[in-house]
Amino acid sequence: MGSLRRIILVHTHLPGVVELALDGHTNICGTNASGKTTLQRLVPVFYGELPSKVVPKTRKKFDEFYLPCDNSYLIYEYQREEGNICQVVLTSKPGEGVQYRFVNGPFSEEQILVADGDNKVNALMPEHWLKQLKQLGLEYSPKINATSEYRSIIQNDAGAIR
Repeated sequence: MGSLRRIILVHTHLPGVVELALDGHTNICGTNASGKTTLQRLVPVFYGELPSKVVPKTRKKFDEFYLPCDNSYLIYEYQREEGNICQVVLTSKPGEGVQYRFVNGPFSEEQILVADGDNKVNALMPEHWLKQLKQLGLEYSPKINATSEYRSIIQNDAGAIR
């Protein structure tokens, strides 16, 4: 199983780009209701927990809360047992729920973020993101719509992988 190195949120329930480093000691602090637990709830999703189980019933569905926009990304960068750094990228499409994609390589902002004419940085739409990955020479998987299939892959459960 991979070891989680960092979580990157792009244009999610938090504005802009937020990075949570997990490859060493991490201290998450803040006032009440500042989002500490909301960030920590993302860790089990990497290991295959159903996204719907990590969002309190008082909130919206996972994809509506964490991936509210067409160009929202939740990125898990991890190190495989062999040592290579990869990423799992979660996106959402209305009516389709959470989609998972594996990317063979570490995350860098140039994969998703671009500056417009006013030097404002924006996140690419998913179809443009995939083109950008190709241009950067990064391989990626087909999209995975089922959490059970994603869980089988990330947990290296060969018996459950189709």
